[in-house]
Amino acid sequence: MKDMAVWLYTATSGLHALTSDEDGANLPDELGPWALDRAVRLQTSMVDEQEAITLIAQHGYCCFK
Repeated sequence: MKDMAVWLYTATSGLHALTSDEDGANLPDELGPWALDRAVRLQTSMVDEQEAITLIAQHGYCCFK
């Protein structure tokens, strides 16, 4: 598993999402609207970030509060 560059989005509800799609087009509409926050680099050396990398690789995004 390698480090991963992703985009951090925030919904008006306070939910956050990490996605490999800069446009956020793959984020679930029902949980939005989404606003781009910033670029993020996830590191495989961090356990929580490893889980996010796995979820993004499988689904294209990862949501969290």
